[in-house]
Amino acid sequence: MPQASFTNGYALLIGVNDNLIPNYALPTVAKDAAALHKVLIHPERCAYPADNVRLLTGPDASREGIYAGLSWLKERLAADRSDNATAVLFYSGHGVVNEDDNSYYFLPYDMRLPMLDSLLRADEVAAEIEMVRPRRMLVILDCCHAGGMGIKGDDPLVSEGISKAAAPAEARSVVALMQGQGRAVLSSSTAAESSYVRSDRKMSIFTYHLVEALTGHAQPEGATDVLVSDVMGYVSRAVPRSARDEYDVSQTPVYEMSGENFPVALLLGGQGISKGRPLPDPLKPLPAAGPVINTGGGGYVGGSVTAGGDVNLGAKTIGGDAIRGSKYVMSGDFRGAVLNIESHLSNVTQAIMAAPGGDAAARADLNSLVAGLQAEIEQLSGDHAAAAEALTARLERVTNALADSDAELADIGGAALERAADALGDARPGIPAIARQITAAVRGLMGR
Repeated sequence: MPQASFTNGYALLIGVNDNLIPNYALPTVAKDAAALHKVLIHPERCAYPADNVRLLTGPDASREGIYAGLSWLKERLAADRSDNATAVLFYSGHGVVNEDDNSYYFLPYDMRLPMLDSLLRADEVAAEIEMVRPRRMLVILDCCHAGGMGIKGDDPLVSEGISKAAAPAEARSVVALMQGQGRAVLSSSTAAESSYVRSDRKMSIFTYHLVEALTGHAQPEGATDVLVSDVMGYVSRAVPRSARDEYDVSQTPVYEMSGENFPVALLLGGQGISKGRPLPDPLKPLPAAGPVINTGGGGYVGGSVTAGGDVNLGAKTIGGDAIRGSKYVMSGDFRGAVLNIESHLSNVTQAIMAAPGGDAAARADLNSLVAGLQAEIEQLSGDHAAAAEALTARLERVTNALADSDAELADIGGAALERAADALGDARPGIPAIARQITAAVRGLMGR
């Protein structure tokens, strides 16, 4: 039986995880954007046609690349003659406010000084979309990240009268995105709050619950599609609870709607929720659907993945789910290295959460840095598996120093961690910088 498709759904997903100014890199953003992309195009989840969804991360999320993506979205919407098009615009990265006129800006991959000339104004982005006036539009903004994910060191924004902030749904330049009927804007937190990564570092709290809302956790039995009100209501309830339970901090999504309540996806491929059917876990591998699933980083072919060329080590393996499901065909010591990486990272999480020093926010910051390092490791090819294993082993040694506030062990382990990170610097230039930030954060938790 042919599966249904959300034929008139279109999405542009922007994750500015990297930056030409290294202090502004947000490595975990790529993981969230990729997770959302996979769920949207999977025929047993949101069922968007794959050609209707575009993902921009890394250098592709440059100013020019983002405007090209907006042009692509406009073209796809203009070509849709159904009068039933739904557009989703997802942005995850830094957002800033110009204090002179309170206008809101997004930071692209290739931002430069002087700053304002290279940023993207939120109202200009809105104007680009409104040129074709989609009947329905959902804008999702995740623009204020926890300290460990955010700007480190000297911040050139400060000297230009610009402040880093979330994108509150009520901000003047963001309200421009609300013009027209069937409009909705969802922000991951209030302007005064930060957005946090889950303590297991597999996904941000916000995106985890967003994916839940898109895959049946927010809908009643009998529903066959996901309404925008379902998404907003569920996320606004679930995110604050998780942030409080994991870190004892506040994170409160903010949303605005105008006009009709509209569907943004099919619910489980249009099959809906049947009584007794378990709801999908966002951290579990997606089911096989046909001969090939486009995973965005290597393909599932008949339920298996052959390890040849570049093989990512991250969500498909480090989390443990794909490894235990035997979805990878590996050779040599590669499989053992991945299992060891998983074990080291699990122990790191436990050490951070059990650290006697510092406060919840400081532990959350350190967890976010570790999540950033994991995201970098995920981009390594299988050739670097042994070096990645050595890196995570040294990371575990550094965080073990937290239990006894052992300054000497922290110093020795930190130096070893940085050397291991430097060995991977040619493959992933962000790894050495994040490793040094982790060492500093561990010392900070120990009161040094």
